[in-house]
Amino acid sequence: MTRVPFLPLAGILALTAGTAHAQMAPQYRALLDKTIESGSDAEIDTVAKFLKKTDPAGAGEVDAAVDAHRARTAEAQKERLAQMAMFQGWKGEGQFGASQSSGNADTVGLSAGLALKREGLHWRLGLRSQVDYQRTNGQTSRNQLLLAFEPDYRFNERLFLFGLTQYERDRFAGFSARTAVSGGIGYRLIADPKFTLDVKAGPAWRKTHYVSQPLENVVTGLGAVNAKWKLSRAVSLTEDASALSGAQNTNVTSLTSLSARLNGALSARTSYQVTYNSNPPDTYKTLDTITRFTLVYGF
Repeated sequence: MTRVPFLPLAGILALTAGTAHAQMAPQYRALLDKTIESGSDAEIDTVAKFLKKTDPAGAGEVDAAVDAHRARTAEAQKERLAQMAMFQGWKGEGQFGASQSSGNADTVGLSAGLALKREGLHWRLGLRSQVDYQRTNGQTSRNQLLLAFEPDYRFNERLFLFGLTQYERDRFAGFSARTAVSGGIGYRLIADPKFTLDVKAGPAWRKTHYVSQPLENVVTGLGAVNAKWKLSRAVSLTEDASALSGAQNTNVTSLTSLSARLNGALSARTSYQVTYNSNPPDTYKTLDTITRFTLVYGF
């Protein structure tokens, strides 16, 4: 009868652990640690991919180090956001350039905008303003203004409540002032570092001062889609679409923007906006478009 050699349990576990978790070569570990300490997420991903391909036996150690770094970073970010005061953490951008419109006003004019946003632990606040203006032969031929305040309260990374207060002025579309207030629920359908997609829906109230018709107060429903796609480190594509639909009228707005960073703070942007009104005042058209070419400064 052949006797099977006996190995102590501790020895078996040691051999198993050594096989499953082979250590990285010291020079590779030093490179990974240095990249994690001073590199961006993109650099960390690049170096991690290189090390796992070069030294497959140390792939587990690479993944563990990267995961631990990101967990520490996320926890530090949560602590920072929780302690941030109301007037801290604001970021923004200003843009200025030219616009070309068609529909109720066929003009080429100036365009300017300002956007501010703040990301808190739960609250996400946004402020937007946009002006398109043109004078032709001494007369104003385009004068469109938009002001909006958008607070969101996030329950987690995907589910949130949203609010919207918006003021518009565009006499060439048939109204001297229009105010909308809305709120509801939103959900992030896609939460990828390179692509995000949010959907929102809720009731809305809108008050419109028409140029040639009586004042109108209506209760409507609001639906919106917001998408952002990072095509590369310097180029991004965004789509912001919304629809206000009531018993007598439906308004749909779609804004598609392509931005390319020129340097650290300066970008070039091309955007195309379509506005559809299913039941405009008499003599006004149902469709307006604006194409904008602007320089954007981020701060």
